[in-house]
Amino acid sequence: MKVDGKFFEQRWVKAIQAEFGAQGVLAVIRLFCSVFDSPKGYWRDWSRLDEAVLAGEAGLSVEGVRQLIDRLAEYGVINCEKLNRDSVITSRTIQLEYIRQAGVSRARRLDWHKHSLIPLEELLELGIAPAIFGDFDEEYGVPLPINRKATYLYPKFRQIRLRHRDPLVHLYRVVKVPGS
Repeated sequence: MKVDGKFFEQRWVKAIQAEFGAQGVLAVIRLFCSVFDSPKGYWRDWSRLDEAVLAGEAGLSVEGVRQLIDRLAEYGVINCEKLNRDSVITSRTIQLEYIRQAGVSRARRLDWHKHSLIPLEELLELGIAPAIFGDFDEEYGVPLPINRKATYLYPKFRQIRLRHRDPLVHLYRVVKVPGS
């Protein structure tokens, strides 16, 4: 979420302020800052400890923070399914805002399969070719596969992430996509 002059004019922010007061809006801003400052940038784990910390920072009770999080999920500000199933705070809007803030080059380095709410086609349109993780039998330095049946998803030339021993190291090489 982008916090600017229009932030306070959004209907859901006004509803949060009406129900929880200024402390509720402060809690929302602190929550979004903690999501964007998390190691992944577009999602963060959520636990009872995090509820207590946010309650202390915003001046709300722990039960008030739980109600606030439930209300944000109800309003669609955060993804209810991810919150209930995976205990993760994220949303499509948060993810798109992260890409806007971080820039495509930094966002490209993330493994977007985890908790992503943006379809692969849209990520590719934004210029992000997500790295593919998993168990691989190939030697290190072998390029990750291209989906040859869906070449329309890729630009004519594309960076391919190479496998490396260290998952934090990102090596790319430019390849020509077959059929283009």
